[in-house]
Amino acid sequence: MDALYRQQILALAKNMRDSALVAQPTHAAIISNPTCGDRVNMTLQAHHHKRHNLVITAAGAEVRGCALCEAGAGLFLNIATQLKITEVVRLRSAFTAWLAGDDDAAIHTRMEMFQPVRGIKGRHKCVTLAFDAAVKALQQPDNK
Repeated sequence: MDALYRQQILALAKNMRDSALVAQPTHAAIISNPTCGDRVNMTLQAHHHKRHNLVITAAGAEVRGCALCEAGAGLFLNIATQLKITEVVRLRSAFTAWLAGDDDAAIHTRMEMFQPVRGIKGRHKCVTLAFDAAVKALQQPDNK
């Protein structure tokens, strides 16, 4: 892995370890990767905005897993605030497609740091697990 990317990924993973769960989440989900044992506990506060669009106002996560899983969660936490549920679903799909080799997938620019992982198919789920957890959480009814 290129040293620059490795540094960026490890920095995201470290920052993720310093994050906390949202104290009073409106949405939450726990999801695991049975292949490697990674687990993400995602908590979100999301509120309806214009035209009933659900918008994330706060995000927190706990990760038990590898540095790539932590970094993927750190990336999600960094970009999540003010995303609509439709944007989270789209980003998750685009990120998954891009990792699988689709150069035309419309990813967030911060996702490009995971370029070295594209060739390691067995690690794609590690990187996207937090996005999967967020989508699952947002598809649950509000916890209010």
